[in-house]
Amino acid sequence: MKKGFCGRMNKIGNYSEGYCRNSPKKGCELATGEGKLYKEVYYVDTMEIPDMEAWMKPNVLYITTGYAYSGTKEKVLSLIKSLHDVNAAALAIKSRFIGAYMKDFLKLAREYEFPIIIMPEELPFVELNYAVMEALVTSQHHEELKLKSEKLNKRKADRKLFSDLLAGNVVINEEQNQYFHEQNWPKPPYYIMLIEFERLTGSYTDKEFRNLEQCIRKVFAEEQFDSIVLSNRKIFPCIIKKDEKKYNQQYFERIKKVIAERSGHNILMGISNESETYKTFQVTYKNAMKALEIARIRKKECPVVWSEKIGYWKLLKEMSQQQQCKEFVSKKIDALIQYDKENESDLIETLEALVNHLGARNTTATSLYLHRNTLMYRIKKIENLTGYDLSDPESILELSLALRLNKFMNH
Repeated sequence: MKKGFCGRMNKIGNYSEGYCRNSPKKGCELATGEGKLYKEVYYVDTMEIPDMEAWMKPNVLYITTGYAYSGTKEKVLSLIKSLHDVNAAALAIKSRFIGAYMKDFLKLAREYEFPIIIMPEELPFVELNYAVMEALVTSQHHEELKLKSEKLNKRKADRKLFSDLLAGNVVINEEQNQYFHEQNWPKPPYYIMLIEFERLTGSYTDKEFRNLEQCIRKVFAEEQFDSIVLSNRKIFPCIIKKDEKKYNQQYFERIKKVIAERSGHNILMGISNESETYKTFQVTYKNAMKALEIARIRKKECPVVWSEKIGYWKLLKEMSQQQQCKEFVSKKIDALIQYDKENESDLIETLEALVNHLGARNTTATSLYLHRNTLMYRIKKIENLTGYDLSDPESILELSLALRLNKFMNH
């Protein structure tokens, strides 16, 4: 039974009792079970057939005249026992048919602390049913508002904690660690993952951004991540508890693919080194951001980048701003860039594929969906424009370096 439509006995009991008292008829009376009014009520049902036990369900408020259980004391008492055993919410009953056993009936109900509502004989079932259903709707509305408010407050608290950690305004001590626990932040060691959605034109609306955040949360929940998902209008910072058995490059590439397919957008991921404490949160975040920057550069061949595997890309990024490197790149591939612009050709893309496959012609042709003869024609054109022999490993290395530096220079 889903809990999406429910209320609590204390709210429903007060509401229905008040409803009945304000009617021209005599009101209902709560005879037993005052201590169990916190029980949830999913729905209300009438019960006027013998052997009802087989259909009894938990968290249901049952209404009956008691006729089907009248006749013997044992049958009357069995009704209370059966309702208690299935964890029913309460019983609303008229006393006409069980009056002779009412004292024992209520005594057993008190022993079980089971709520019994005594209905006046003249009160139609439909009136109490209406009062309970109206209370259920009202209670559900209040619960939804409360839950929405709690989620909003939790997100605000998470964003503030995140901002304070980045700004270095948090002193990590026992009290602060307890706050992390209360906020359900992952216990170290943890990673910081930065997720960025690519959009070809324009910017995301607030609704689109919320939908993207919800998409990430849903995938993480399915994967049973111990995590926190945040957003800052550009990227989604995620704090994820380390799991050595599960998390690796291949695993996160699969997660990236799932999120991309469900959201309908290409995404990039930058993942930090693991951190053993929130004291190093600033450094850990910077590592994740550096990984994301590399993912932006290498998005075609490597959209998921770990900080610990950045390797020489970090060095290339630093070198790319030096004048000597700019001159090196210009000398090596400017002729190809210019030719592509003037002729709407794909020589730079072809060269990138060739160096990524270490000069292997057949593999390169397959990756570009080209016939081998077409690839060989392009290679000859590249060799003529650059003066390099693309069968020479040294030439491949130099051109590969120029291509990678060029990506940083133009990013």
